[in-house]
Amino acid sequence: MKYADLHIHSTASDGSWTPAEVVHVAKEKGLSCIALADHDTVDGIGQAIEAGRKLGVEVIPALEFSTLYRSGEVHMLGYCIDWRDNNLRTELKKVADARLNRGQGMVVKLQELGIDIDWAEVKEIAGEGAVGRPHIAKALIEKGYIKTIGEAFTAEYIGNGGRAYVERFEMSPERAIQLTMDAGGVPVLAHPGFYKKDSRLEKEDIIHLAEHGVQGIEVWHTKHSEEDARYYEDIARVAGLLLTGGSDCHGDNANEVLMGQIKLPYRYVERLLATLRKR
Repeated sequence: MKYADLHIHSTASDGSWTPAEVVHVAKEKGLSCIALADHDTVDGIGQAIEAGRKLGVEVIPALEFSTLYRSGEVHMLGYCIDWRDNNLRTELKKVADARLNRGQGMVVKLQELGIDIDWAEVKEIAGEGAVGRPHIAKALIEKGYIKTIGEAFTAEYIGNGGRAYVERFEMSPERAIQLTMDAGGVPVLAHPGFYKKDSRLEKEDIIHLAEHGVQGIEVWHTKHSEEDARYYEDIARVAGLLLTGGSDCHGDNANEVLMGQIKLPYRYVERLLATLRKR
């Protein structure tokens, strides 16, 4: 039986493996298909597809948009996109520039708090990928200010509303849906059970997003409980939405490898691809 993992990150955003390494690990885990879905970038897709050709792993081009919905962060997966689309790349460049400015702003705020942290150090940790808060957190660990990444995401440092926090670039879910569809892709709501702290997206939220073009729900996810999965599976079936699943693997961060914890039967990939053939 063939299995897929439709939510994996690489060094093109905030993962610890290169796109080619992601494909190698997928092969080792017995996966036949993966979706490289880096945050707000398509830069790793070409390398992943090439590695997939060599290793016999199907690579679906994808990305994960970060959007703001009712004061909370909602992630939107765009599957089967034309990752060379000029309009999509132009929009992602705006997001990347805003993220760069945001990262620099948080480093400046930390410095003003008397914390010995340097932008060049953060960039070195990020490597070729876009700088994100996890990279700043790792710099704080290296300097001995904190012991775990989670400690950085508090009011003391760069947690939402924290002393060194800088607001992020705001994109609406509706805009992410439109960008995905304009690039020929399929918009799918990512991990709706992981919305705000101690909160999840409810049926009315998903119906609202479906009315604006969402075509599927990431039902199976490593942060979803069995109850979450059943809840969203029921909504998807009633609303006629696609069911997908993925590990949200970021490599071996925190000495934990999530890839392989979600193995989506390939029939769900076939249903995803079938939506494109109907257009």
